[in-house]
Parts: sequence; C-alpha cells; structure tokens
Amino acid sequence: MFNGCTALSSINIPNSVTSIGSYAFAGCSQLSTAIIGNGVMTIGPYAFQNCTNLSSISIGTNVKNINNFAFYGCTALSSIEIPNSVTTIGNNTFNGCSSLTSVIIGTSINSIGLAAFANCTELSDVFCYNEVVPTAQTSAFNGSYIEYATLHVIASAYENYRTTEPWSGFGTIVIIDGETPVVEKCATPTITYANGKVRFACETEGVEYVPTVTVTPNQLLNGNELALGGAFTVSVYAVKEGYDNSDTATMTINMAQMGDVNADGQVTIADVTSLVNAILGK
Repeated sequence: MFNGCTALSSINIPNSVTSIGSYAFAGCSQLSTAIIGNGVMTIGPYAFQNCTNLSSISIGTNVKNINNFAFYGCTALSSIEIPNSVTTIGNNTFNGCSSLTSVIIGTSINSIGLAAFANCTELSDVFCYNEVVPTAQTSAFNGSYIEYATLHVIASAYENYRTTEPWSGFGTIVIIDGETPVVEKCATPTITYANGKVRFACETEGVEYVPTVTVTPNQLLNGNELALGGAFTVSVYAVKEGYDNSDTATMTINMAQMGDVNADGQVTIADVTSLVNAILGK
C-alpha cells in the first residue's frame, strides 16, 4: 500500500476502512502520526514495522486483532493505548519499541503473544484493565526490565496477576485507583539438628518447606582408617498460598558430628547420604 513511503508524515484512516493489510505502512520512516478509524477491525502483520519516527498513534475502538510484528521497531513510540475491543496482541507486536514507557491494555484482551512487548527498554508502567488475567507468553516482556516497572491492575484481579507469569515478574504491582493490599510474608523458618535429624519450624502456620542441601566433603584415608570430615549446609524457605515466600534460613552441620544416621553400626558417607535424602524427602 504505502510500504517504504519516505514522504508520508501522517495518516488518518477513515471509518470506511475495515482492515489494514500486511506491510501496509512498513518502513515509512517519516510517518510520525497515525489515526486508525473506528471501522478497522484488524491490523495486519508488519503493518507499521520499522516506522521509526512514529510517535503518536490512535487505535480505533473496533479493532479486535493486532497481528504479528505490527509495530515492531517503532522506536519513537512512547505510549500506546490498546482499546477495550482488542482481544489478541500477536507475536513481536511492539518488540523493539525502545522509547515505549506506558502501555494501557483494555478490558477484553485475552492473548498476548511471544515477545509482544520485548525489548521495550524504557517501559515503566503497564495498565491492564481485564478482570481475567490475559494469557501471555513468558517471553512477552523479555528484555524490558519489568522487574523495575509497575503493573497497574483492578482490585478484584490483583492476587491473580501477582501469582501468574509473566505478570508476577513486575517489580511493583498496584491497584488502579485504589489502595494496594499488603501481602503478608511467611516467617523465616528455623532449623534444628539433633540425633541425626534436621527439623524445620515456622511461625506461619500451614506452610510448606523448600529445602536444599550442599555437601562439602573432606575425607582423609590414613592406613586402614577413613576419617570423615567436611560439612553440609541446609537451606530452607517457607511457602504458602496467598503469602510471599519467606526469607531463606541456613544451617551448617559438620559431618563428624552427625553420628550413625542410618543405624548400621558405623559412621560412614552413607550416613551423609541418608540424612540428605531425608531432608529432601527422597
């Protein structure tokens, strides 16, 4: 259509147009403003790919699908509002929009594709108004540093966004126009060791424990004697639905102090193995 047009600086697509075809405005390097009329229902693949001067776009209120790579590489675009009519954002749709700081996603979105908002390195705020958490590929925000960004969601869906990837990866999640609830954190577990057994306890009731064990062996063979040495380190944190994970507790135990864990009458490396397996639930 206007693919590669270097003189076009603005477009206003009338309501009589129902779709924007593939590559329609791709590579229009001087295009800075685009208004998409309310008759448009589909924005085709690569439609505005590499429109590097495109800084302002208005998407019509009847668009349902924004297809793959539609706005890929629009490096001047600083904000975008996805209207309530849109249900699908395709793969790589806004990938590489390196000036994009703010995204508003409407109430009907249910699918966000691979790398849809990847490499939007300035992204700071995403507003999502859907009560049902949209299905989003885990790569949807790759390279966009969402751990430093804020996700704004409606109150009724707050907990679901907070526990669903990739939305849970945002550094801050807040409620739109409301007070963000304080999520309680599991208390840090305690670790005790006695008589060959390691036990965990937590002040938060009903938690599950997630342990890891690191073994640092040190054995010395002297004639017909094998001296067991070294240590193993037990780390554990607590988890519970509706709570943030606890901090990790750590305890180091010397192997020489373990004793006959497996009750075979000897203190050997098998005792270390038995204790490690018991801690890990094997």
